[in-house]
Amino acid sequence: MSPTRDSPETEAPQPGWMGVGRAIGGAVVFGLPLMMTMEMWWLGFYIDPVRLIVLIVVSLPLLVGVSSLIGFTASRNLTDNIIDVFVAYGFGFVVSGIVLYLFSVAASDYPAGINFTAVMLQTVPASLGALLARSELGRGEHDRTAGKSAIDRLVVLAIGALFLALNVAPTEEIHLIANRMTPWHQLALFSTTLLVMYIFTVASSVAESREPDSYQSEQDNTEAKESKSSQGGKQQTHIDYLRYTCIAFVVALAASALMLWVFDHFDGLASAQILANVVVLLFPAGIGAAAARFII
Repeated sequence: MSPTRDSPETEAPQPGWMGVGRAIGGAVVFGLPLMMTMEMWWLGFYIDPVRLIVLIVVSLPLLVGVSSLIGFTASRNLTDNIIDVFVAYGFGFVVSGIVLYLFSVAASDYPAGINFTAVMLQTVPASLGALLARSELGRGEHDRTAGKSAIDRLVVLAIGALFLALNVAPTEEIHLIANRMTPWHQLALFSTTLLVMYIFTVASSVAESREPDSYQSEQDNTEAKESKSSQGGKQQTHIDYLRYTCIAFVVALAASALMLWVFDHFDGLASAQILANVVVLLFPAGIGAAAARFII
C-alpha cells in the first residue's frame, strides 16, 4: 500500500506552538461559559472542600481516559497519559486564573484560599477543554478514537454528558425549571430525553458505520468494507441501539447526580425536588452522552 497524503506515514508532526495554542483555545472554548457564570463565582466562597476534592478526584480518571483517546502525544502509555492530564491541568489553571483576574472575580482583596478555590473550580472544565482541543478545533495526528475499547466508550459517553450539561449544572435555572414543572411535565421531559437519546444513538451509529477512515486511502476503505461484507459482518439492530441508549442513560444519570451534588443543588431539598432537578439536568446530559460520537 502506498502512503497517501493523509496517512500517518506522510503527515508532518505538529509544531509545539500549535499544540499549545490548541490546548489554550480548547480551555477557553470549553471553560469560558462557566468562567462567566455568577454561580461558579459564588461557589468559590462557600463550596465544601470535600466536594471540590471529590470533583477533582473523579475528573482524574476521566481525563486520563480522554488523553488515551485524544492526547497531546501519540503514546497510549499510562504514564504519558497521566503527564498529559497534569499538563492539561496546568493550562486550565493558568487560563482560568488569567480570565478570572481580568473579570475581577479573583481579586487581591479576597483571601488567597477563596481565589485558589475559584480558580480550581474552573480548572476542571478548562483542563477537559484543553484535552478535547483536537476534537473542538480540528483533529490532529494523535486522534485515537477509532477502535475504542469498552472503557474508552464509557469515557466518551461521560465526555458527551459533561460537554452539554456542565455549563448549566451550576446555574439557578436548574432549580427554577424544576420548580415550575408538574409531575406530568417531568414525565414528559423524561420520556422526551429517552426518545431523543435513542434517535441520536441511531443517527450516530449509522453515520459512524458509513464514515470512511480519513487515515486510509479510498481503495483501502473499499477493501475493508468488502472484507466486512464477505465475513458476514453483523449489522446493528434496534436491540443494539436500545442497549447503547440504556448505557448512555446510566452514564448521563450518574454524571447529572454527581454535578448537582458537587454544585450544592441537593442541599435542603426533599426527594421529589431532587428528582425534579435530576430530570432537568438529565435532558442535556443524556443528549450529550447519546451524541458523544458526533462530539468526539
